[in-house]
Amino acid sequence: MFQKEANLAHKSIIEKSVECEFMVFFDESSYEIRCEGKIPDSVFSALVNVKDMFGGRLFYEEEEWNAEDGEVASEAKPLEKILIVLAIIFFPITLIYILLRVIVWIPFKVWKATR
Repeated sequence: MFQKEANLAHKSIIEKSVECEFMVFFDESSYEIRCEGKIPDSVFSALVNVKDMFGGRLFYEEEEWNAEDGEVASEAKPLEKILIVLAIIFFPITLIYILLRVIVWIPFKVWKATR
């Protein structure tokens, strides 16, 4: 079920874990899922979905994860990523434009009008 949720059906978990440097353990006796390492968001959300479906507890780096913690963020969609990059680029440009307009253009217009 976890492989289906994490889209790992065509890859072995060992290849994926070596690639992303994470490990997932499942204890059948106590229904505990333990995770260690750098887990991609898609894999972690798959673990949360599996935990919600079957119950049990989810541990990440020896700490139990609760839904109330709000520590899991979903990965941004491509359009959201583009908007974030554009905001990072254009925010400083906008600040420079406003600063120049206030410091240079407005005093120039005032000086020209009072001349």
